[in-house]
Amino acid sequence: MSLEEEYQKIQDELQTSFDSGVTLPYEYRIGQLKKCAAMIKAMEKEYLEAVHKDMRKHPMETNGTDLKFTESELGYAMKHLKGWMADQYVKTDLVNKLDYAYQHPEPKGMILVIGTWNYPMQCTLVPLIGAICAGCCAVVKLSEVAPTASAVMKKYFDLFLDPLCYRTLEGGVDTATALLKLRWDHIFFTGSVSVGKIVAKAAAVNLTPVTLELGGKCPVIVDENTNIDTAAKRIIWGKCVNAGQTCIAPDYIYCHKKQMPTLIERMKQHITDMYGEDPEQSDGFARIINQGHYNRLKSLMNDGTVVIGGKTNDETNYISPTILTNTPLDSKVMQDEIFGPILPIMEYEDIQSVFKFFRTREKPLVCYLFSSNAKLVDEVKKKVSAGTLDVNDCLMHMMIPTLPFGGVGHSGIGKYHGKSTFDQFSHHKSVLHKPIGMESVNNLRYPPYDAEWKQNLIYSLAYYKPNAPTSNGFAKYAVTSTMAGAAFAYAYSYPGSSGFGGQ
Repeated sequence: MSLEEEYQKIQDELQTSFDSGVTLPYEYRIGQLKKCAAMIKAMEKEYLEAVHKDMRKHPMETNGTDLKFTESELGYAMKHLKGWMADQYVKTDLVNKLDYAYQHPEPKGMILVIGTWNYPMQCTLVPLIGAICAGCCAVVKLSEVAPTASAVMKKYFDLFLDPLCYRTLEGGVDTATALLKLRWDHIFFTGSVSVGKIVAKAAAVNLTPVTLELGGKCPVIVDENTNIDTAAKRIIWGKCVNAGQTCIAPDYIYCHKKQMPTLIERMKQHITDMYGEDPEQSDGFARIINQGHYNRLKSLMNDGTVVIGGKTNDETNYISPTILTNTPLDSKVMQDEIFGPILPIMEYEDIQSVFKFFRTREKPLVCYLFSSNAKLVDEVKKKVSAGTLDVNDCLMHMMIPTLPFGGVGHSGIGKYHGKSTFDQFSHHKSVLHKPIGMESVNNLRYPPYDAEWKQNLIYSLAYYKPNAPTSNGFAKYAVTSTMAGAAFAYAYSYPGSSGFGGQ
């Protein structure tokens, strides 16, 4: 049996479960979320050890940026699920004033989640939580790049979640390729732009909607009017978490010329404060995930002048926090997402030149700005297109479940976190529920159209006008609307009475 046939069989089994309606009730969904909560607690120790083995990442950092983040999203979803599932009523026009118009969230169906390796739990379980909330069934493809963490996750996912509705798979490119050949109702992918294009192309064959959480080069602007010490500290922390292997990590800096020397000096001090004189000896600084990524990053350090760091260790995939200056704009380090602890810094005098440069590049996942100038903040907000704008901090927008996260253009399609994850996997079906009675009034809309008064009345009742009525026009409109409203009120009855729904 080929991989494609094997996965088709799995998909067919899940489809049977979905078609049975087992995932629709609130009780089932909340039950699976409670199992997710129990699963996270049960696997915590093994998972922290697994991530340390894959990346030598400090357990406290993994706990804060991965496990606890996921727990927070889960807790928020459990608290709000019932409200998310409820029909959302909308206002109606006068003709439909006594009808019921609303959006009903229905599950899209079969979901494919393709996870990634840098934050294995967060980038896999958070989308799955959204799929569960929406009432979908899902196949989760774990990343082979972090094999120890993936093995632990598969073990516990299979132990705790309903196998009739949710399956986890390990494997590499062959597995992903076979899965993408199947027809899904939604595909959620986290990873690189290049692979995101492959996913989008495969999805397009069946017009399958996608969520693509990609990345790109996230710029930082450091204005002359800012607390340069605080800016340096927050930038270094944002860059060095997970050794820079974060899609929203600061990728390069444009610093005002007046602050450039001070920024570099303060960044050097904060690297020492956080990781010691030799960060290689710090247990708080992670390693590059594998030799391939390590070699790629090591070569990027030739694209500028190393003013801080620059140390490497081929045996442990260690690259120190590194600051580069004099980086040509056409160099490799300024072309591709760095995804490591290397940070180029360039200076500017005129902020308009920075905006002009940004417009020549793909839109980033995040733009960071450090400034106390309200006018500049407003200008960046309006002139720089990015998935998110973070002012005076790094990474922390991820902690707000009510703030949707996602890219724009090459940095991604679709947003998630909080209710937005639920929305990604739901089709918000528009529903109009009209009572069956009052056909005498409805006769206005049927042919023949020979009476001009009928046309005028229909227009006055049924359509929004480009310009609000004034003076006599408004009086005529108000009288007509009032009379029509009275007629509706007289002829229609409300839900539960004998006149609603044909009863």
